[in-house]
Amino acid sequence: MTSIIDLTVIIPVYHTPAESLRTALASTTALTMPHECIVVFDGEPESGLVAVVNEFSDDSARAVQIEHGGVSAARNAGIGEAKGRWILFLDSDDCLMGDGVGQLMRFADSHDCQIAQGSYYKESNGRLEHCSFADSEAIYTGDDAHMEFMAATLEVDRGVAMAWSKLYNRKFLVDSGVRFNTDLSVDEDTLFVFDAVSCAQVIGFVPVNVYVYQRHEDSQVMTFHEDYADRVELALGTIREEVAHVGGQQVMDAYLQHVVFYVLLLMLHYVFNDANGWSDGMRRKVFNQILDEPIYAYAVRHASTGSFGLGKCVSVMALRLRSYTMMKCICLVRHRQLG
Repeated sequence: MTSIIDLTVIIPVYHTPAESLRTALASTTALTMPHECIVVFDGEPESGLVAVVNEFSDDSARAVQIEHGGVSAARNAGIGEAKGRWILFLDSDDCLMGDGVGQLMRFADSHDCQIAQGSYYKESNGRLEHCSFADSEAIYTGDDAHMEFMAATLEVDRGVAMAWSKLYNRKFLVDSGVRFNTDLSVDEDTLFVFDAVSCAQVIGFVPVNVYVYQRHEDSQVMTFHEDYADRVELALGTIREEVAHVGGQQVMDAYLQHVVFYVLLLMLHYVFNDANGWSDGMRRKVFNQILDEPIYAYAVRHASTGSFGLGKCVSVMALRLRSYTMMKCICLVRHRQLG
């Protein structure tokens, strides 16, 4: 008789240092339920990485290789390979907290959830920040509660938009056909979570710590990419189609906040990124071009900032005033904070 696997941990890998992958896999050994770890190599693995996976083969870790297609393709391949009742995504430079995952799973099983969310830590430059959607456990079912959680996936400060720190019922994902959109290389997590939440009937939250997210200076949003603005616009347009399909003012209001957040990211990591090599005149030109884009112009004018912290509210004020100098100063301060 084949033993039941409670949990599949899916780890996409692309240009990951061996020690980072080893640390991620080591964190899964604290899991107490029957589990498997599927390490999906997005293209040919670098030397030594397969050996790292083999170090944990006794703990049910195994490697799968796909043709290079990005993190979404790797995660989708992991979903296709998974045998566990539950699926959890782990980035290859992050860590799980085994006790929290166990508590989250027991809660999800007891309430027949399709999705269960936990709390997590964000580590950046030696600073540890605790992120929790709420202070107490909750079940979201029924139209109003469902719409509330769906809106929360688009509200960036709620800690719901990322694919990790959640358990997904594997049968639910398979039956609903929810997968990562491989056309997106920005905001793909948000679209996946939004689609999953829109299909789910029972969503749970428990304030137990299940994940440690490592933010690095060389992460996607911290480095300059010439096509970043185009990729952001594609992602936001794709999400807009899903939001329109769902309907509801609460979700649309959250979407406008989501767009404004990405305008701020464009300012920080695109317009005022020293690595772009642009002159001040070029930066000013692109600054105005972004604010003239209809999708951004409407959101900047109409989005509610009630859920934003003081720093974001000041930044939005700069956008609404179209103050190039004010935004330049804000981004300079933020860059120094990020190291």
